[in-house]
Amino acid sequence: MGASNDSSKPIAANAINALTIVGWARSPKGQSINLRLTRQEPAPIVPVQAWRGEVLRNGPPPKPPSQLPSPNTHELTVTVAEHLGTGRCGTVFALDTMRLTNPHDRKVKLLYPQAPHLPELVVKVAGAEHAEALAHEAAMYNEMESLQGISIPRAYGLFTADLDKDTLIPSLSGEGSLAPRRISLLLLERLGETLPLGDAIPEEGDLWDVFRDLARLGIEQTDIRFSDILHAPTSPYTLPGEPCPFHGCVHAYRIIDFNNARKTDLTLKRHYYNTAGYLGPILESAKNNVVLEPWDVKGSAGMRPSAL
Repeated sequence: MGASNDSSKPIAANAINALTIVGWARSPKGQSINLRLTRQEPAPIVPVQAWRGEVLRNGPPPKPPSQLPSPNTHELTVTVAEHLGTGRCGTVFALDTMRLTNPHDRKVKLLYPQAPHLPELVVKVAGAEHAEALAHEAAMYNEMESLQGISIPRAYGLFTADLDKDTLIPSLSGEGSLAPRRISLLLLERLGETLPLGDAIPEEGDLWDVFRDLARLGIEQTDIRFSDILHAPTSPYTLPGEPCPFHGCVHAYRIIDFNNARKTDLTLKRHYYNTAGYLGPILESAKNNVVLEPWDVKGSAGMRPSAL
């Protein structure tokens, strides 16, 4: 990696203000188009309060104070690599990073940035119909800033762009199909693989502790799927995991997909029982080589939080 500044510090999560994707889009004549997306700050999370049952006397836990510096104006240039998966509100692609610059500071110039500056990255992409859900997910990552790189992936922001009416993005919309008129991207740390199927789950207790970390911030991941539980990244090109402030260890697992997550006033005990009701069957099914989805869990009642 070439660099004109020799800082070995990781890039702050709020430092990237613009994202350029080289050659991802096409004109109707097949010419490559670079897409430039700008950072957007989602509205803060509004907690859901049950008011009765097993709830906290003083309401939902407050968000821990942010440890981020003032926002910066870095610009990251990337190319899209392989397609990694498609979920309920977005499609995930791996990225290859090309350069990190700052139009207001010529000292900032990193070529092919990787650790210790940036981890390997992915983007979760949504069209206009899922823009609100992706913005909510970005807000959840902001709410859980203190768990990034610990229990959840590091998040580097929500980015949006309005596209010309004849722009094509074949890998997103199919060959010859028009791309959505407005796209939203969530820039995230790339994680490891999913849980093993048909075998014991390594360090299963650690996985339950990861969900307890979320609960301590009042976060209820109410529609968790098998594919939302990933191993921590192990690539030599990524950033190391941070020690958990609650358990004093580096967790082996990370949780993703918070577009339907909620912040609640439930007690830790109620969080545990609610989590056990949907996570337990998913894990037991995985040991038996079966992928169980949330809607297959008996008595899930839509997988919404309950304080009863």
